[in-house]
Amino acid sequence: MEHNDGRTSFPMCFIFYTPRDAHMELQVMYAGTQRALAAAVGAPRLLEVREIDELTADWLNEKLKR
Repeated sequence: MEHNDGRTSFPMCFIFYTPRDAHMELQVMYAGTQRALAAAVGAPRLLEVREIDELTADWLNEKLKR
């Protein structure tokens, strides 16, 4: 990721993917553990994807700019 001042950084994030058609029990279980898992691996950002087609370089760059 390039910043306006010319620096380049490589932000770490945890991308959490849960398909929309996953069983509700699994969705609840995953939702309950995603923050703990992201914290355990040291990822300061948690991003969620519900449709695999959403996961593109443009999507990721937009999320990381926030």
